[in-house]
Amino acid sequence: MTILSYLRFSLMPESDLAQFEEDLHAMLELARAQSGYRWAEMGPTMTDSTGYIVVSEWEDIEDVRAWEHIEEHEGVMQKWEPTYREPLVHQRFVPWRRPDS
Repeated sequence: MTILSYLRFSLMPESDLAQFEEDLHAMLELARAQSGYRWAEMGPTMTDSTGYIVVSEWEDIEDVRAWEHIEEHEGVMQKWEPTYREPLVHQRFVPWRRPDS
C-alpha cells in the first residue's frame, strides 16, 4: 500500500521564513535516506505569504510513523510549532493506488 502525506504550515508573519525553508530542505535530505520514502514536493503556497505545503509518498504506514519519530525530525517540528499562525493541517495515512502508466 502506498501512503500519501499532506502537510500545510501557516507561520506567524514575524517568523524567520528563510530559516524555516532551510530546515525544510534539511528534513527533505533526511527523509530521502529513510526506509519507504518515495518522493516529496514542498514549497510556499500561492495564497498565503507565510504558508508552506509538503506532500510526500511513502511505502506504508509504518515508514511514515518511523519518519515522524526520528529525533532530528521531531526536534525541527517542535522548534517551529510555536510559530504556527493556525493549527497544522496534517492529513496522513491516505492509501492510494498509483495510476497505471
